[in-house]
Amino acid sequence: MNHLTKIKTDIEKFGSENNQEMAFLFQSLKHSLKTALKQAQKFNFDRCKPSIKHSINLSRLLYRNLSSAPAPSIIGHLDDPFAYIDETLRGSLTLPLAEDFEELILLVGEIEKSVKNLLKPVKSIRPYSNDYIEVRATNPFKKTLHHQHME
Repeated sequence: MNHLTKIKTDIEKFGSENNQEMAFLFQSLKHSLKTALKQAQKFNFDRCKPSIKHSINLSRLLYRNLSSAPAPSIIGHLDDPFAYIDETLRGSLTLPLAEDFEELILLVGEIEKSVKNLLKPVKSIRPYSNDYIEVRATNPFKKTLHHQHME
């Protein structure tokens, strides 16, 4: 239980220290992506490039910030989405496609929701218990509610 309490405390501390910066980075990254999207939709590729470069820098800063979270098991899950963001943005420097920016905006929004959920204060920590596990063997021929409706 002591380990869980330490993790809870570390995450709360990380959230309070980094919440404003992360909110700013997420907001700025989404704004840059939306600006790049507007320029790509207008086929104004020269005006699109500064927003793409800005998005690359912001995504790297955000990744670095999130990588310092005190939850090592979660950090590994950041590598793939941020590698995808970086790869897509780098490809967009040569050929900006509006669909790529739309997809990245959605992906960044989902990452932001996940981070907010991670950093929500935890009210209580309950270790797993065997109380909720059915000890008896189940009847494999028993009809479930789903099967009863099928008849």
